[in-house]
Amino acid sequence: MKLRLSATILILLAAGCSNSSPEETLIEQEEYKSELEGLLQTEQVRNQQLALHLENLDTQIVNFERDRDNPNVEKYVETVTEYAGGITENLNKMNEYITAYRNGEQLNTGDVVKTRDAVADTVEKYEAAVGELELTDVLEREHSNVVLANEEITEAVNQIADALAAEDDELLNEAIERLQSATEYL
Repeated sequence: MKLRLSATILILLAAGCSNSSPEETLIEQEEYKSELEGLLQTEQVRNQQLALHLENLDTQIVNFERDRDNPNVEKYVETVTEYAGGITENLNKMNEYITAYRNGEQLNTGDVVKTRDAVADTVEKYEAAVGELELTDVLEREHSNVVLANEEITEAVNQIADALAAEDDELLNEAIERLQSATEYL
């Protein structure tokens, strides 16, 4: 009996020494439960997003496998490769003219104009070659991006040629920025 009474007193003392009341404990537990429910919802949303992403990847893989043997895809890749080589070559030439101008060298504006025209010819050749192809959805999206970039590249190169001819540093800097921003489409 003495042992039972001692145990009961210990339990009552332990309960009495507790820093929180049953109401506070209940509130803490409810807050904790709410936090866990919020985390669960976040993870469920993330899981759904990942599932959609995987589904999208599966669709892309199917499209790539379907298009792998499409002769238009091969022709498009060849066209883009040729286009990229021509654009790169002419933009490198234009960069050389800009460097020479900034170093105070005398420029032959005829060469600058030829390079500007070569950029326009490269863009026209690309558009003509792609116009003959039947593009898949994926290639159509890529082509749309190239068309947007071509517009910016062509305008920027025209501005660079004008700026070099007029020796206008401000216009030259604007044109260079425009040309650099054209890469966002590619």
